[in-house]
Amino acid sequence: MSSGSPVKIRVVTRARGFSALDEYRQLGFHDRSGFACAKSSVAGTTTVTLLMQNMRAVLGRSGVRLRVQPGMTVTELQRLATSQNLTVPLGVMPGYADLTIGGLLATGAHGFGGKGSSNIADIVKVITFVDGTGEINRVNRNSAVGRGLSGGLGMLGVMTEIVLQLQPGLGKTRSWSTGARSDANMAQELNDLWDEHSNLQIYWRPDLGLYRTVITQEVPANTPFDPPFINAALTPVGGFLKPRNDANLKQSGQLLAAIHLDTPNPDAAAGLCQLFAGSLIDASQNGWALGFRNNNGVIEPVISDNATGLTNQLQNSDCDNPGTPQSGTGGCFFEQTAWDRINAQELEDGTPQGLLTPSVTLEEAEFTLNSKNLSAFIEDGKLMATTLLPGTCWPGSLIIMRTGGPTADHIGPQMGSRSDRFMWVEYAQFRPNIPLKPADGLKPRLQKKGSALQEYFEQLMVCKYKARPHWGKSWPRVFTSTACPVRDLYPASNLAKQLSLQQQYDPSKLFETEMLSVVLAGGVARSPDPSPYCTNELGCYCVHDDDCGSPAGYGLPSAALCCQTAPEGLAPFKVCLPCPAG
Repeated sequence: MSSGSPVKIRVVTRARGFSALDEYRQLGFHDRSGFACAKSSVAGTTTVTLLMQNMRAVLGRSGVRLRVQPGMTVTELQRLATSQNLTVPLGVMPGYADLTIGGLLATGAHGFGGKGSSNIADIVKVITFVDGTGEINRVNRNSAVGRGLSGGLGMLGVMTEIVLQLQPGLGKTRSWSTGARSDANMAQELNDLWDEHSNLQIYWRPDLGLYRTVITQEVPANTPFDPPFINAALTPVGGFLKPRNDANLKQSGQLLAAIHLDTPNPDAAAGLCQLFAGSLIDASQNGWALGFRNNNGVIEPVISDNATGLTNQLQNSDCDNPGTPQSGTGGCFFEQTAWDRINAQELEDGTPQGLLTPSVTLEEAEFTLNSKNLSAFIEDGKLMATTLLPGTCWPGSLIIMRTGGPTADHIGPQMGSRSDRFMWVEYAQFRPNIPLKPADGLKPRLQKKGSALQEYFEQLMVCKYKARPHWGKSWPRVFTSTACPVRDLYPASNLAKQLSLQQQYDPSKLFETEMLSVVLAGGVARSPDPSPYCTNELGCYCVHDDDCGSPAGYGLPSAALCCQTAPEGLAPFKVCLPCPAG
């Protein structure tokens, strides 16, 4: 590295099972937008990536406070808390338990809690970090610097120690579901539930006119486990759907591929779509697995929609933990090793290229919606369902909502006043990764069936509702678009505070990565020669027909999509829709 050449540093920790662009999909970083990449557009820049997976130790305990390193995962923290007779407060943790404490804090990631704690920063007391000048700093979480670190995307330095305040004893939590309900009066019903309860998660299929709410509430410690677990100390494993074996996992991949490819014919695919959609509203099939029980000699997962368990276990689940009954069996819908195992066996059996079972990813785009806009958004969601409906059913997708409260962080997505209530709203879609080139390890994908739904949803949230995107669960185009800059969703005074802190702690901008620079600049002008089919990997909103569709060849059908203005009655955003006849 020559003297004076620019340097960019990014701090990351490997996470499993969640994909973004092709190059990230194979690395496994839990990041969709590219903030975890240290690359720079400036020629001659040296990029450095610091991997933090070994910085996961417990450094000390004082009463109910734990001092830990930022590479510790949620699973590790919750196991530690249980072993120390402590409880991680309900609502502060995300659903994915293999994420790290430091990553959650830096991105302002959320749990679910509409009245109390809803963000890991709510239990952080002290942060130690090394800044861009090499100095070691120790600051209170609620100081101006602490508010710049929380949700600040690491732009001030590298966090090395975090002090968390937990609760004494082993708390218990009950979770129950309202069951499937008509969405005719959904907004009023949700607001009524929100007034009564803090921790809500909502699963909504506007194309079916149905939604389901899961309510989670702390209960007295002497409340019995329900149902009884075979081992209450087992770490939950699972994910979004009920854990299963490789054979069932393979069937799921083939089912989703059939829905997306309209095979064996559109009518059959529509029927499969309705079947899959129903399972997303079915509490026995869809939810977080919090433990296991012995059902007449068969070990099966317990779905948390109607159960009582330890608070340390009921908030989330990991994807594949050694020592659990379903570890390494394909028991997690997102377990990449299971998909790789299925694919390897098919190749060994000589399965034709076009018949290989695709792995499946859950692709999410999430935004913080102010509760005052909830009713209007629900009506827009219903309009999306009828106007942009691809055939008779949304293809493997749904809208998920979680309650949240405000923070005073400068650029945290939940930034707001004390009176604000937020609903984290995400469009989530299961998508098959067609293994077109298994030899080189990449898995190019077909355009999503019904991709217009997500394209419209993202633009609706940012442009109409001024809903701030989740820094880690949104796609590059959300942050690079100049039509409705993400920068403008934050008060100018907050940005000024953050940039002032950056000048103090990282004047050389070692930690300001390319994507962060793009956000601060208000987006980036579209390339005059963008990658063909840039909507396939959610890198752009379409301008030309070539932005839509799927790569030609590989023996797969053409998507025949064109860039068009959304149909009458919707906001005039450009989306990829079936090309007009002729």
